[in-house]
Amino acid sequence: MSLPLLRLPVRGCSVAETCLSALRSAISMTLEDSRRVQNAGYQLNRKPAKVPIKILQPGPSLLPKGSEPKQLLEQKLTSELDPTGWRQQLFQRSSPLALRPGDVVRVVFNSETNQTFVGTIMAIRRRGLDTSVRLRSEVAQLGVEMSVKVYSTSVKNFEFISRAVKKARRAKLYYLRPDEKKGK
Repeated sequence: MSLPLLRLPVRGCSVAETCLSALRSAISMTLEDSRRVQNAGYQLNRKPAKVPIKILQPGPSLLPKGSEPKQLLEQKLTSELDPTGWRQQLFQRSSPLALRPGDVVRVVFNSETNQTFVGTIMAIRRRGLDTSVRLRSEVAQLGVEMSVKVYSTSVKNFEFISRAVKKARRAKLYYLRPDEKKGK
């Protein structure tokens, strides 16, 4: 609500008459404002008017009954990204062809130059479509690590080079990194 402006006295009128007319206009403006607020559905110094709320019923589901949307989406994307299932076989624990930490692997990427990376598997992170592998190799006595998303569209192929000499006792072979304190 805005406050009314008081007008200055006009020539020929007394100051008292001008003040009275200014007060009358201020009172009339406040009454108009209060009526305007009441007409909008609210009443001064009272609770707001109750407006009925419409409750909409949910529509029919497009998914099969008892199915999980996340699982359905993951199955659809898996079938698109890995139609033959070779990626799933390479990184499934129960598969006899499964890669394990300590194995040496070559990763071929989709590009014009046919880039590859050869390294020892340090860790495998199995998370469905978000499965990733951490590889480590030494290039010119400098350790290089690379994390590769298995279902990435930039990965063309995983080529198995050699199996680990012994089965690793750990799932994550971070001990392959040199220890700076010992000076390895």
